[in-house]
Amino acid sequence: MSRAIARNAAMQMIFERLAGGQGGDETLQMVYDELREEGNAQVGGKDPSVGDRAYIQAALEGVLEHLDAIDERIQHFARNWSVERMAAVDRTILRLAAWEIMYGKEWDVPGSVSVAEAVRLAKIYADEDSGRFINGILGSLVRDQQAGAES
Repeated sequence: MSRAIARNAAMQMIFERLAGGQGGDETLQMVYDELREEGNAQVGGKDPSVGDRAYIQAALEGVLEHLDAIDERIQHFARNWSVERMAAVDRTILRLAAWEIMYGKEWDVPGSVSVAEAVRLAKIYADEDSGRFINGILGSLVRDQQAGAES
């Protein structure tokens, strides 16, 4: 299984949880079943691996645990846009990528990969302008994190 598929599942789980759903094992299985039905070759006939499940769980718990701090950083770089006004899908994609950039050190995902994967998710689930919007915010966040690490 690929990290891209696990990230896709994590995004959907976070979206559901923040919309008031449970986001548990049944949801995860439904997400993987849906990805298989869409003919996603990376999923094939497989269920989430142990590593995929660990990443998805860490992302879900991490976003929820650090939601206020993540939203604060997104808000800082989203000039003239409040987090609440953003489309729910855009907001979820931003939150997942921001978690990877800010807190996901153990997963060893370079900031540029988090940004690229967020844009990829936006192309699948959001409208055509979302990719540029997400890229701009996350690019600023990555540069800010790198500047903070250098000082």
